[in-house]
Amino acid sequence: MEQKWWQKENIYQIYLRSFYDSNNDGIGDIQGVTQKLEYFKSLGIGILWISPHYDSPMDDNGYDVRNYYKVSEDYGTLEDFRDLLHKAHELGIRIITDLVLNHTSDEHEWFIAAKDPQHPNHIKYHDYYIWQKPKFDSNGNKIKPTRWIGWFGDSTWEYNPPTDEYYLHIFSKKMPDLNWRNESLREDMKKMIRWWLDQGINGFRVDASNHLEKNWDFPDGFPGYENFSSIPRHHDYLQELGKEIFVPYDVLTIGESGGASKEEALKYAGYGSNEFNMLIHFGHCWADVDNHDPRLMGKWSQGNLRVASIKRSYQHWYEMLEGKGWNIIYWHNHDQPRVVSHYGNDSEYHDKSAKMLATSLYFMSGTAICYQGEEIGMTNVKYNQISQFRDVEVFTEYQNFLDRGFSKQEALEIIQSRCRDNARTPMQWNSEEFAGFSKHLPWIDVHSDYTSINVVSQNDDPDSVLNVYRMILKYRVENSDIMNGKVRFIELDDENHYCYENIGERKDHLILTNFREFPVSVNLSMISLEGYNLLYTNESKGMLLSKEVLLDGYSAYVYIRDKNR
Repeated sequence: MEQKWWQKENIYQIYLRSFYDSNNDGIGDIQGVTQKLEYFKSLGIGILWISPHYDSPMDDNGYDVRNYYKVSEDYGTLEDFRDLLHKAHELGIRIITDLVLNHTSDEHEWFIAAKDPQHPNHIKYHDYYIWQKPKFDSNGNKIKPTRWIGWFGDSTWEYNPPTDEYYLHIFSKKMPDLNWRNESLREDMKKMIRWWLDQGINGFRVDASNHLEKNWDFPDGFPGYENFSSIPRHHDYLQELGKEIFVPYDVLTIGESGGASKEEALKYAGYGSNEFNMLIHFGHCWADVDNHDPRLMGKWSQGNLRVASIKRSYQHWYEMLEGKGWNIIYWHNHDQPRVVSHYGNDSEYHDKSAKMLATSLYFMSGTAICYQGEEIGMTNVKYNQISQFRDVEVFTEYQNFLDRGFSKQEALEIIQSRCRDNARTPMQWNSEEFAGFSKHLPWIDVHSDYTSINVVSQNDDPDSVLNVYRMILKYRVENSDIMNGKVRFIELDDENHYCYENIGERKDHLILTNFREFPVSVNLSMISLEGYNLLYTNESKGMLLSKEVLLDGYSAYVYIRDKNR
């Protein structure tokens, strides 16, 4: 099967607001990305995925779109965006953007008309959103249609007095959900998608793609996630977009879904699927959720790291898509903690564990996504006050924690370790004020460790985290056996190490990494070690392979076997 262009490149995810501020207003912008294009080339990146750039009131940093056809004034102009596309394409770098389909801002012209019975376009646009009349309790008091809880920790329903209705929002109340059953809405969205493709972008990461359909019976339930997540009919909408736009335009499309079955995964991203080319999955992202405290739900409940869960998640996806679809590998994105703080050791073993994490992941097959700042080992926030945070989710959950009996300090520590702002602090370019991100006070505080963790301090050090990333990411695109190989995990159920072979057509690679700070033994008796030679290690010297090896804390080794010799 002939490979597509997106099967030969690494992706770099840019959180636009925090990447680089070219005009010194404290906010990252499009010209800032343009000015750093050579940086991406040096890193071995061929595709940039840019977070929402649309006009927005920024309740959720651009995922609340006010006008799909306009670039946010925070980020620049449409001409700036066209210039970025032109210069990126000249360097052989393609651009994909976030496509927000599930909801708009409550300041979008559609919703302004939808909520106001006196608006001349009210009838048309009211049905672009999802409404329900109030219910009443036994005392005749008005109550919400259901007890569903959204992804930001509060009710999914917000009352609109002019129509005496509640509108549905599974994210912020300023992000009302769209009604994809409405044909006119779908046509308007397709018109917008074609317009952006005609500007020259190369594809989309489709945000919240598995939430487009809802349970229109609106059964009561708590928290009710099953009523607005992965309902089968959402595939109909994605198929429609694929057949009419994505496939004819031959663009890269990336969806996202949680615990998809094999049937579901192939519907999304199997070869020949009309929906997506690749699917972002999340099974490896929260391998330390414990649920030991009933006051904490989901990602907020932190426990011990289960390394085997990460391996099993990736093996699950490799088995489902083998020969039938293309896989994706990544550590984290704009919604998750920094990986060196989450799965590594961001204090005494910072550099070593960051290199180990890069080694363990990026020698696996599939298309790799590197998140902004990961390549220099940026760490979780160390904010001391809740007022320093900016994520809309933080403030709802912080109050939830206080209401459930946590002290302010306890609530702050939970937020620090798990919140989305961890991945959103400004990119650390140098040790100057504001980390070289801007000459103006940034929209969110720079991390306090920027003087020691930054691009300039690592740029010329061949053993830095940055240059290890450069080496590995470039190696991926220069050696097709990495992206196209078959991964076979070693001691899959071991909770300490992350070891595997990547079996290629011409070259095999053996990866041995230790996720713990203490020595860990690995049994290699089930594989042939003949012909393997050391390619890379984060230790001071190599290690002789044998049927059983001992890996020091956070150590990483890569061995290569050339089948043609």
